[in-house]
Amino acid sequence: MQIDRMLRIIFILLNKERVTAGELAAEFEVSPRTIYRDLEAISQAGIPIYTCQGRNGGIKLVDNYVLDKSFLSPGEQDEILTALQGLKAAHYPEVEKVLTKLSAIFGSKSRDWIVLDFSGWNEARQEMLAKIKTAIINRKLLAFTYYNSYGEKTTRTVEPLQLWFKGKAWYLRAFCREKQSQRLFKLNRIKNLCLLPEGFEEPEEETPPVLDPVKKTPTVEITMDLHPSQAYRVYDEFEEEQITLHEDGSFTVCFSYPEDEWLYGYLLSFGMYEKVTNPPHIREIIRKRLKKTLSYYE
Repeated sequence: MQIDRMLRIIFILLNKERVTAGELAAEFEVSPRTIYRDLEAISQAGIPIYTCQGRNGGIKLVDNYVLDKSFLSPGEQDEILTALQGLKAAHYPEVEKVLTKLSAIFGSKSRDWIVLDFSGWNEARQEMLAKIKTAIINRKLLAFTYYNSYGEKTTRTVEPLQLWFKGKAWYLRAFCREKQSQRLFKLNRIKNLCLLPEGFEEPEEETPPVLDPVKKTPTVEITMDLHPSQAYRVYDEFEEEQITLHEDGSFTVCFSYPEDEWLYGYLLSFGMYEKVTNPPHIREIIRKRLKKTLSYYE
């Protein structure tokens, strides 16, 4: 606990430049004497800090100091900078300032190892992301209409906790007041998002999100042939062990998926560039649907 508090004190000094012992004691809910003991330990670890007396006095770090020997090993310093780069990529507020100062103190240049670019999203999606970000940071409620994977429409009021990127899609992890549990909401299924003025308290302990119940649907093994022009989709959407590449550049893919409307739509999305070869009943379903689609144009 002491080491954790000491690290947080250093970050506060990096961010605020100057702070009083009373402010630190209030922040960590300890006595000023405890803070002074922490400051002494920080100094003994090789981090120079000093105090200023008077009306504008306080505690601060010595300017332009390079931290080369401290209780943080070079590996630990790199881990901190790497983590902050991740926050910077996600546009977390204030992190650029802290990252710059830490890089200077550690005497090491931070590496831009990750970039998250949402420029491909339309204006409405950008606005949604901005609202979610504001709600998470400021602990404000969100309300929205949600459609589950079966098309069922519900209205939710949630306490937003995190944005997740999982399985090629973005999700909002939030405590749902209607379901009284943490849930994952796929961003593509969130409509009419509203940022509410009401705030909420951060949960005392983390609990895993409860996934919406999944209807039991039989799984089917699909085999289909694909035209060489579909190479970009084949490598984007299938695992290497599911793909067989032929000499003429065409592909055969084998995969398993629950048999439902989504699967039929997915197979049809390849249009004239695919041929389902197995199982026969799926092949027949696709044939009938293509025939019916053709009838609309005749």
